Amino acid sequence: MNQKIIIGNWKNYLNYEESIHLSKKISKINISNNVRVMVSPNHLYLNEINQIFNETNIEVIAQNVTSSESKSDTGGITVSNLKNLNIKRSIVAHSESRIREKNPQKVLEEIIPIAYQFVLCFEEIDQIPFNLLTNKFEIILAYEPVWAIGTGETASIDHINEIHKKVKLKLEDFSLEIPILYGGSVNPSNSRDILESDYVDGVLVGGASTKIDHFEGILNSI
Repeated sequence: MNQKIIIGNWKNYLNYEESIHLSKKISKINISNNVRVMVSPNHLYLNEINQIFNETNIEVIAQNVTSSESKSDTGGITVSNLKNLNIKRSIVAHSESRIREKNPQKVLEEIIPIAYQFVLCFEEIDQIPFNLLTNKFEIILAYEPVWAIGTGETASIDHINEIHKKVKLKLEDFSLEIPILYGGSVNPSNSRDILESDYVDGVLVGGASTKIDHFEGILNSI
């Protein structure tokens, strides 16, 4: 079995103390070799949480990036500052970010030439700029139907497979080898069925990743 990627996107569910506590709990989980784990905490806590996971195989990633190194990017998150914290990857174009920023492709045009790793979220296949993507460094895609995010409603396995298969065929057309995750109300009750699909390379987990028993249940479902 190929490794499955499980990303916990904590959004703004947790305060500082809760984030530190959860990080320490996760760092003690015995994780299968079949799984790659990433966690994406509040940006304010990236440095401390990265230190907690420093001696583990768990990667800490950012929730968003808005430019490569713009000094005039007020309130933005730049690649240069993330690199200063030894954060080597970020989620890009998550549904909430798309609403605020409108043009995530501009960010991709900045960060792809400098080979900054990212997890690109999409709801529609035409939101994926296949012509910009590359095999020169690791890129991850994540299908997230907005109607399923935080609603408790998960897309059916047939629907997930249909979308993921279409994207994989399109990636083949561009000779791209890029994993595709599913995100949208993933929890311990549905994660096994989702992860067993040959078309699904992992999951992007929201609220369930902020509860240690739920996140551990998802990790153990492979």
